[in-house]
Amino acid sequence: MTAQPQSEPRGEPVASYFRDLLLIGGEATRLYLVRHAQSQGNRGDYEGPDDDPPLSEVGREQARRLAQRLGGQRIDALYSSPMRRTQETAQAVAEATGLTVRTLEELREIELGEAQHDFDAYTEEEALALRERVVRRPTWDSFPGSEGSAAARRRVVGVMDRIIEECGGKRVAVVAHGAVIQTYVGQVLGLDRDIVFYPFNAGITSVRAQGERRVIWRLNDVAHLDGMPPGWGGIS
Repeated sequence: MTAQPQSEPRGEPVASYFRDLLLIGGEATRLYLVRHAQSQGNRGDYEGPDDDPPLSEVGREQARRLAQRLGGQRIDALYSSPMRRTQETAQAVAEATGLTVRTLEELREIELGEAQHDFDAYTEEEALALRERVVRRPTWDSFPGSEGSAAARRRVVGVMDRIIEECGGKRVAVVAHGAVIQTYVGQVLGLDRDIVFYPFNAGITSVRAQGERRVIWRLNDVAHLDGMPPGWGGIS
């Protein structure tokens, strides 16, 4: 009896389209965008002389868990913002992976002007007006004296493109800030808003990049923080 040729499984051609579209496998660069662990500023009790608080006790535990998770998988390069909270988080990852932290000024937090540095000076009416403005138009432009949406996107996209170019095809951890990560996710998704989601402290958002394409793979992954006490996400 003559053997009949094997037919291709149904749906396989369509599945191959998804593989190409979503950069499954292949030579895509994998960015693991990490928001720094909880800082004393997130906790609301920092009284230092500057706007650069260290990690809180909870944050140090988050950084330890993050490092344990990333240390258990392949990471080829490690980048960080110059701020103290990101440097402390990145150093924990460096110790677990054996990598050297590469510091890039362009990864610093988005500048939000008066609301960021002198919010206590706002009257109740001014604070309410700002809140309503941000809800209506969730971009950095809504904050008086801010860096601005267009400038922030140029900076953030520029530094991410630089990292992708330097580390083509590699797996890269980038320790940055909540607004930086939101800005990049908004750009990748083609949104006209900057405030897209709330990145948890020590959460991982994964993006794959190849050529001009960018694909969101994971958003706010905090599986390594299971069992942390209330307030660990930086919201309280």
